[in-house]
Amino acid sequence: MPELPEVENVARALSDTMVGRRLDGLKISYPGVLVQSPRTIRSALIGKTLAGVHRHGKYLILEFIDDSGSAHLMIHLRMTGQIFILDGYIPDKHVHLTFNFEGCPVHYRDIRKFGRLELVDDAVNPSAIAHVGPDMLEIRLPEWRRRIAHRTAPIKAILLDQSIAAGLGNIYVDESLFLAGVHPLRRPRDLDPATLAEVLRRAKQVLRLAIKHGGTTFMNFTNFHGKPGNFKTKLCVYGRSGQSCNYCGTTLRKLRVAGRSSVFCPSCQPES
Repeated sequence: MPELPEVENVARALSDTMVGRRLDGLKISYPGVLVQSPRTIRSALIGKTLAGVHRHGKYLILEFIDDSGSAHLMIHLRMTGQIFILDGYIPDKHVHLTFNFEGCPVHYRDIRKFGRLELVDDAVNPSAIAHVGPDMLEIRLPEWRRRIAHRTAPIKAILLDQSIAAGLGNIYVDESLFLAGVHPLRRPRDLDPATLAEVLRRAKQVLRLAIKHGGTTFMNFTNFHGKPGNFKTKLCVYGRSGQSCNYCGTTLRKLRVAGRSSVFCPSCQPES
């Protein structure tokens, strides 16, 4: 599932290559990925110029403008959504929309069809995601502590909760907790302020490093130019259950927390 680093890479590429271009056409092959009707989407966007690209957590928001005003399209890639350009590419059955930016096609492809594209009321803080917490890369330590220090659920579950802070998913939560030396079942209420600060620091560190390496690809994710992310080679624990810890040599273990698989090192991340 695309998480913050994968969406950020798409956002940067769109901003670098498409901002300033007019949307001349929108081919819709599967309307099921749209919240509004195809007619409403086309009417709002076609003829307008892409003026900006904003990301909040795992959400991408495109701002379009013309003399009549602005429109904002929010995209949530969910499990298998992809946005890309690729020279010579012939869309397959999983390409549900193709944006035509002055002759340059930008494809939205989604094998599972879980992603959604929706017109929203604002380019930065749309009401449609009012329930989502602050962006993980932007949240400051005082607010972070206020949001999690009293929590009694396992910290792995807390970090996955997008209402606390937005952007982390299963991959980067496991990596953050490993680098912070925190067991996934520890409760935030039982952790001292320094440890809570270390979890936040490590989470931001992991996210920035993953952005630098183009995100993580296990199955479907590709960046804007059709290339897989290579952060997989940097993973310390995620997907490595039964292998040796790169730091201490202990065999990595797996358990389930909040319905998700969690890999950890029992030596580097003691439970108590």
